[in-house]
Amino acid sequence: MKQLRISQCMIVKNEEKNIEQALSWGKDIMWEQIVVDTGSTDRTVELAEAMGAKVYHFAWVDDFSAAKNFACRQAKGDWIAFLDADEYMDAENVKRLYGLLIRLERSHSLCQAIVTNWFNVDETGKVFIGGNQIRIFRNRSGVHYQGRIHEYLVRGKRDLDGSELMDACDQLTIYHTGYTPQALAAGQKLERNRRMILKELEERPNDYKMLGNLADTYRAGGEYEEAVNWYEKAVAALPPAEKMAGVLDMRTSENFAFLLTLLCELRKEESRIRQTYEEALRYVPADADFDYIVGRHYAETGSYAKGAAHLHRAMELLNQNGNVCYGMLLTANLRLAWEYLATCYYNCGQLKDCVSACVTLLQADRFAMGVLRLLLAAFLRDAKSSKAPGQESGAANDPAQIAGGKQVLAFLGRIYDFSAAKDRIFVLRTAKDVPYPGLTQAVRELFTPEELRILDGMEKSGK
Repeated sequence: MKQLRISQCMIVKNEEKNIEQALSWGKDIMWEQIVVDTGSTDRTVELAEAMGAKVYHFAWVDDFSAAKNFACRQAKGDWIAFLDADEYMDAENVKRLYGLLIRLERSHSLCQAIVTNWFNVDETGKVFIGGNQIRIFRNRSGVHYQGRIHEYLVRGKRDLDGSELMDACDQLTIYHTGYTPQALAAGQKLERNRRMILKELEERPNDYKMLGNLADTYRAGGEYEEAVNWYEKAVAALPPAEKMAGVLDMRTSENFAFLLTLLCELRKEESRIRQTYEEALRYVPADADFDYIVGRHYAETGSYAKGAAHLHRAMELLNQNGNVCYGMLLTANLRLAWEYLATCYYNCGQLKDCVSACVTLLQADRFAMGVLRLLLAAFLRDAKSSKAPGQESGAANDPAQIAGGKQVLAFLGRIYDFSAAKDRIFVLRTAKDVPYPGLTQAVRELFTPEELRILDGMEKSGK
């Protein structure tokens, strides 16, 4: 078998601060690196050439597809990895990508493109929104980009279909830094994007993808009512739902998800929210985001039974269908969704379900104090409803109180390592905060007298 040839391609303009990382993250697996400059006035070209990239120049014509297609025509590899200068993969993802492409080549797979996770991260590396993208594809004649902006791959005159795509979201993630809130606040990208989208809409006024992209610019700029208006136009421009059946189209999911989010956040009429939710399910019944959004809305407005039902359904849909074109918001906010679900269960009196949800969260982050507090509150409420001896009243040192506390302590031992001082102190402080006297006393018995003297002294001094 011949050596695997991957062409890394990117188009750039004034990417001096990003170009070195952009050409470094995948250098070990790339057969060639192609940089198409569209008019930089900084050191982008100089740095790219110094790193060994093949640099080409393309006169910018307000058309991302034109520039990207020019870059693809320069590529001689079997596969193209087309990431922007402000995008990257970490070392583990690079290793998995190379292994995956080797397996596809050896198996003579008909796969034409790979769908990966795509996460926007802030300056600290924290994900604030997620989605999917197709950035890795075979270098084949007929596969090209379409659209001046928010361009997407097509084969001939049609979108790539499910039979040509490989879902690698469980293996590969691309990280993007260019749409941090700070970057958007500068306004330059929003103005550029809006101008180019409006130019596209002059030619295709009923293009639901471009209408949704236009709505995105208003949402990102804080013009929420205007965004709602354009999302509703995008939804109205969709082809009939039966024609969209089985089509993997993230833009349709995004239009409904962002519209639903704004309707809920702006506290629009319940009937309007429900109508949009039901219409969304007609088009994309596998998407977990719609139930996540309305479930979160019900949790925040005190309709806990409805919230629990929708959030539970969202989790089931995500488990059944994954997040390729589905569940991008839920995937990026999974922990928050579990917290909402646990809260809904608690307020509905579904205490066993609340405990289960809290345990799921604590197994991922055992030092989430709010979650542990909710778990202990559920134990207390359950004890009171079942009238367990000593749980309704009595002093902290009452034997029945301590016995009940020790039962809870034994349960928490599945999550916490009580041989570690940090775990003991964390549980003790949370038990006091709830308050849970029986558990507090049971945890205190795990400390030596000297440790307790120090802890009590710190508590008195406010530390």
